[in-house]
Amino acid sequence: MKRFVLPQIRESVASGTYEACTFDYEAPLPDGRTGRKAWTDIFRKAIPEFEKRARLQLVEDAASDEEEITAGSRARSFAENFGRALDKLEADPNRVIPGFEAAFARDKGGRGLSCKVLCAVRETCLLMLGLRDAFKHVKRKENCGSLAILGPILAEVDALPGTPRDRMELALRNCFAGNLFDLGAHFSSERYQEGGESREDDPLRHFRADRENLPPRPWMLDCLEEAAEALSEAGRFRKAIVFADNAGADLILGIFPFVRELLKAGTTVVLAANEKPAINDITAEELAALFSRFSAAGAPAVTDPLLCSACAEGRLRVVSSGSDLPIIDLSMVSSGVVDEAEGADLIILQGMGRAIESNLNAKFSSAVLKMGVMKHPEVALCLGGKLGEPICKLELPEAQSLDR
Repeated sequence: MKRFVLPQIRESVASGTYEACTFDYEAPLPDGRTGRKAWTDIFRKAIPEFEKRARLQLVEDAASDEEEITAGSRARSFAENFGRALDKLEADPNRVIPGFEAAFARDKGGRGLSCKVLCAVRETCLLMLGLRDAFKHVKRKENCGSLAILGPILAEVDALPGTPRDRMELALRNCFAGNLFDLGAHFSSERYQEGGESREDDPLRHFRADRENLPPRPWMLDCLEEAAEALSEAGRFRKAIVFADNAGADLILGIFPFVRELLKAGTTVVLAANEKPAINDITAEELAALFSRFSAAGAPAVTDPLLCSACAEGRLRVVSSGSDLPIIDLSMVSSGVVDEAEGADLIILQGMGRAIESNLNAKFSSAVLKMGVMKHPEVALCLGGKLGEPICKLELPEAQSLDR
């Protein structure tokens, strides 16, 4: 698939100032640790979770007893292959590893180690097993569980006394609570495992607890009030492109209620999701299926009248971003998202991968909201924040200033 530049960053790309990856993985960390080792260690810590998910998915996909029996050894081979690749990358990130040429081609900046290359190498290791979606099972499970409690969350937002601004602020807080679900981050996967059966027994209580237990404000980058005011103002934004992140609570309990408030304000919304699977990120195909009237019997589906009518009327649409990684390079997106973005006056980047580890410092010609939770200690350290702390960064062109 040919890749294109998102219209809202064309000026940055043309001037050579656009950098997809936020952090220089070759630079020392503020605590003195060697950058290259610190960042590769993040990926090492996540290997057991990936091995576990790969094994479970291989068992589910098994077409024979033999395939089921060998699922464990095949999953271990992923862990070993990726571990060896990390060793080589840490030793010399500029030396292309045979079999990983396409992954190395992701980094055209010549900056050495990068988040793009590390993510692409990991996905390549999974593909070597013939495993295109190691988190398919858990995504489906989390989508079903989250859809079961979407109604009460939407009712809670609708019943909130006050103004549209107040409802938008609650919807944004839902986004931060939902973004805590991320099995690619050691911090989040530990929280997920600790929740265990109690999370499944009472998911609504757990989600509300996650929202109430967000770190106290002000956060390191905190435009919550400004974002709530701007995004809830009727008629302010014609069209928004929302780059979605994880399946489950992140999408369904975070993004859906948030998008619903945008629709109430008269904004047409285009949800952009991955073309191919990466960790537990939602794909465009999976996202579109949640609104399909032709889903398989028993498949999860959205039933909220406002969201469904907006989808039927074309005020809410789904498009593939063209990405197959948990971060996104906006200079290499699909033609579909470019076509939709040509008339958009608002870009929303959601999640640590899209809004923090990539694109945090990118300059846009339109309004942009960058929001997510810092789930790696190294990310929080480099930004001067705290682990688990949200980032809410609203950037408005001068003509759209709140003081206009």
